[in-house]
Amino acid sequence: MLRKLTKAAIYGDKAEKEETEMVSSQEYTLMEKRMAELEEKCRSLQNQQAAVSSPEKEQILTAALSRVDELELQLSETKKTLDEATARQQEILSYTEGMKKKKKIYFCLQCFGF
Repeated sequence: MLRKLTKAAIYGDKAEKEETEMVSSQEYTLMEKRMAELEEKCRSLQNQQAAVSSPEKEQILTAALSRVDELELQLSETKKTLDEATARQQEILSYTEGMKKKKKIYFCLQCFGF
């Protein structure tokens, strides 16, 4: 049937004019058996999904959310520490620049004999 649908989509009405093949009772029985197996597999998958109960899912989600909250807290603490370190580094840099300027001025004053 799939082949007919594909041919019909590609070739238009030509597929409809082809002769239809008769399906033997043995093939039909095999097809029924495969369909029954597929239905059983679908039922088992649905049962597996139901087996994971909602409280377990809630616990997993709660644990994940608490871990995310912990990581956000750590990240904010790290950012605060980094900002403090950057500010301290800027203070030290400005202090050393000021010392260099004073040293140049002192050196120049010594050159001129002051």
